[in-house]
Amino acid sequence: MTQNHDHDHDRDRGPATAAFDEATLRDYLSDVLAPGEMARVERALRDSADLRARLEEVRNNREDFQLHTLGAIWHRSRLTCPSRQQLGSLLLDALDPDLAAYFRFHIDVVECPYCQANLADLESQTQGPSGPQASRSRQHKILKVSKHLLNENEGH
Repeated sequence: MTQNHDHDHDRDRGPATAAFDEATLRDYLSDVLAPGEMARVERALRDSADLRARLEEVRNNREDFQLHTLGAIWHRSRLTCPSRQQLGSLLLDALDPDLAAYFRFHIDVVECPYCQANLADLESQTQGPSGPQASRSRQHKILKVSKHLLNENEGH
């Protein structure tokens, strides 16, 4: 009986809002509807202030509401985190000073655990057997082996 009452209540709201139940609006917010259905909901939302109000109610009453805040999305997507390559450049002191200062702030003050872990991993790689000394040794071997190629090109 509650189902019929909800349906009658939707019919009172007009045709644009009656076509969409709460589950459809939740699916719309979660971006799991088929493309055609998404377009149909969006069209109805443009045309109906009542439907937009219902959508806002559904949004505010979802259990995962806090997962969809701008801050939560920003944090989950790590939009302020440097890439691993940038962290490597930070270790090599090969960044613009302002950018390096921002990364240091992000790591040391904000204490981003993701970036701290990445930086610690990169630091451990540079201190192990494949650290800077081993890297120079590899470069020296490559140069020694390819020296004859360099000498041939000098004559041209």
